[in-house]
Amino acid sequence: MNPYEVLGLAEGASPEEITRAYKEKMAYFATADGDFTHQTAELDSAYDALMYNGQASYSAESTHSIKYGDIRAKMRQERYEDAETILDGIPSERRDAEWYYLKGKILHSRGWMEEAIDCYAKAVQYEPNNPEYAQAYESVKRNQSGEFRNDWRQSNDDSSGCTGSVCKLCTALACCDCLCSFFR
Repeated sequence: MNPYEVLGLAEGASPEEITRAYKEKMAYFATADGDFTHQTAELDSAYDALMYNGQASYSAESTHSIKYGDIRAKMRQERYEDAETILDGIPSERRDAEWYYLKGKILHSRGWMEEAIDCYAKAVQYEPNNPEYAQAYESVKRNQSGEFRNDWRQSNDDSSGCTGSVCKLCTALACCDCLCSFFR
């Protein structure tokens, strides 16, 4: 297999040309109906051979449709830009719950929580009974609202605004500091 032929390029093409050809072909297969497992695997191999000297590997999940299995595989390899390129190549009228979930995961990996929450919310809206989508949405919402902090904080507020064990810890440390200073 000549990777340049698979990508439809002349030998010696620049990395930009290789990436552009790869993205265009993957976007086509992502939006086309049918089973393109062999073609997408061949494209991945050709791209990896040219860009990573064959060091990367590809494996598709058989449990998902071709476009999403390929995207999930890229995300497992931390090839988020490639995964996002394929996702963004899917026309907006064909974007479903899985699309929004995967886009949310990419945004979440970048720390873009507001955008991730919006995508996860749309995924849950499309498929409210999907536990994977619901768990991702709830997790990000919990973190955004600060609920992750409740593990070490108690709710017995005093009039100064301190909360439970944190205030007690600060008081104990301040007392220790005073005692250490006194005995010097």
